[in-house]
Amino acid sequence: MTLNATPKMSAIDNKPGLDDGAYILDSVTVTEKGKVSIYKRDQMKIYSKNRFMFAFYNQLTDRVDAASGMTEWVNGVLVETPTANQDEAIEGLSFDLAISATETGYCQRLEGMRYGERSVDMVEQWITLSTETSEFDGLWKLERSSPEICSRAGLCEMKLIGGEHYIFFQRYSDKGQPVTHFGFGSCQTGDSGSLIETGMTSSIEGYAGAEYTLQLELVDNNQLRQVFEQDGTLVTQIYSRI
Repeated sequence: MTLNATPKMSAIDNKPGLDDGAYILDSVTVTEKGKVSIYKRDQMKIYSKNRFMFAFYNQLTDRVDAASGMTEWVNGVLVETPTANQDEAIEGLSFDLAISATETGYCQRLEGMRYGERSVDMVEQWITLSTETSEFDGLWKLERSSPEICSRAGLCEMKLIGGEHYIFFQRYSDKGQPVTHFGFGSCQTGDSGSLIETGMTSSIEGYAGAEYTLQLELVDNNQLRQVFEQDGTLVTQIYSRI
């Protein structure tokens, strides 16, 4: 479901103070012209340091649906301002979310959500995965790789780390055609300061269930170095904090 307009916010059960962390979607209830539909899908969302990201494969549109951006609480309402999605950078868009705590996580309500010519009300139930923190938490943008690991023209990648989990999405051009991908999973500290990422869901074939060993280092507060081995070659990637 690709969103392209600011929704009207429902003031029901506002409860500020949603913890930074990783959350997995339990269900989403969509009401359109009195018709109620309930969807289940593999979707993760992370909040960290006033940033957010979500990603999933949208069966309704048959494409990747992902976004990242900024968050702030305004009069008990969580305001999300996306700055990038799977297709492009975003400006002038924000969403007011009515948040209420539940026993297992939180509930998110949006009324009058528009996409295309349609208008729907949405209620999403989220389950907490973890609210643990690490020094690497935050929203990061890939700046460069050495050596180049592929010939992806115009590659743009965003990655959010938080709650012992991570999400990434990327876009690039292949033979003049746009390509988008996403993935998310858990991350745990391994031996010798390494980080082990375990893929949970991705649009990349073979990614889910696979383990990846990374060496992460903060160059400074605003730069992250990520090193891993691919096909016998050590690859170094530099990310900048957003």
